[in-house]
Amino acid sequence: MYTPQILYAPLHSVVTDPSTGTRQSFWEWGDGQVEVGIWECEPGTLNGPTGDYDEMMYMVAGRATVTHGDGDGDYDGDGDYDLSPATLWVTPRNWPGTWTIHQTVRKLYVIDHRPGGAAPWAHMPNAHVVEVGNTKPRVPIEGDPHESTNVLWKNNGLDVGIWECTPGKFAASRIGYDEVFICLSGQATMSADNGMRFDLAAGSVLYTPAGFTGTWNVTETFRKVYCLINDR
Repeated sequence: MYTPQILYAPLHSVVTDPSTGTRQSFWEWGDGQVEVGIWECEPGTLNGPTGDYDEMMYMVAGRATVTHGDGDGDYDGDGDYDLSPATLWVTPRNWPGTWTIHQTVRKLYVIDHRPGGAAPWAHMPNAHVVEVGNTKPRVPIEGDPHESTNVLWKNNGLDVGIWECTPGKFAASRIGYDEVFICLSGQATMSADNGMRFDLAAGSVLYTPAGFTGTWNVTETFRKVYCLINDR
């Protein structure tokens, strides 16, 4: 899965919710256990709870309010949460909530149906400005690349957070996990050892499977939202 710009990626499947008339569009890849895709939904109301899955979401367009629980304090984090471009959040399985979509939303998502235990939800209002951790050097091929990470959620099979790296060239590999990421800022090229090349800038989405090997070439400090899908 690769799209150079998520905002303009064409969506194929269209579903209309018969109870609300809300139209939803999808572009999706999946193996029956994990789904990766782009979701768009017109204004309306969607009622929870979610199904038996964990879901990572990164919002790229639109505006919505999600009411978690019913405000009586029964659920950790009861209340309203604003979703707008740059919001990153993760909801655990069977999470109760109601979406009120004010402006047509579009998001990148990863849904993990594999068995897992209870987990907390997590919400990052603006992934562009959140602080990342202390930098550490990568083994360089060229330049002096340093990376830093801010982990938002790490439960069951998913690991979600922010990664940032300064310019340089270095090896890339995926051992024991798949990765889906969206570029927030910067410029880079990822070249696979099989000859494929992916040019990455703000809005680019790339899926790399377990076993992938290649090379990063970061030409302008690069920030991404990542979701690691770990083998179990």
